[in-house]
Amino acid sequence: MKTINTLHKCGAVLACALISLAIGAEAQASGDHGKSPLSRLKGNYGFHAQGFFNAHFDAAVQQTTGAVAERVGVYTFDGKGHCTIHSLANKAGLANAVYQNTEDCTYTLNKEGIGEVTAALGGKSFNTYFVLVNGDREFMFTRREGTSNTDGSGASLIFAMAKKQ
Repeated sequence: MKTINTLHKCGAVLACALISLAIGAEAQASGDHGKSPLSRLKGNYGFHAQGFFNAHFDAAVQQTTGAVAERVGVYTFDGKGHCTIHSLANKAGLANAVYQNTEDCTYTLNKEGIGEVTAALGGKSFNTYFVLVNGDREFMFTRREGTSNTDGSGASLIFAMAKKQ
């Protein structure tokens, strides 16, 4: 009997140890080492964005109108909540593309990989909302400017993807 009780105790201890190892391995595989989620986003991410400038939803025809706009550039994240954006923008009707660099740029990121960039670019402040995908090597993002207009007129609607360089 004493041998069986000792075996049961050893089995329970071994089971607990295996469970602890499995949990530790899972946390390590997911990249969760007790670090801030901000550290998941570090380095350069090249992007291409497209959308509408001066967008307005026309209820009569059920479509969004406005000038087609595109932007290419690079986000740089420091892993601590600060960032920069260097980009080239173009929209229908412009004679030349416009180079722009951020004047100020910060970001937040939760443990699920959903975040927000707050930046000033070209004299305007804006928020960009994103989600990390593909093992944190890419993020999809969207931005809407001009939200102070209650009818949405004058807004820039942007949808894009960025990839780690």
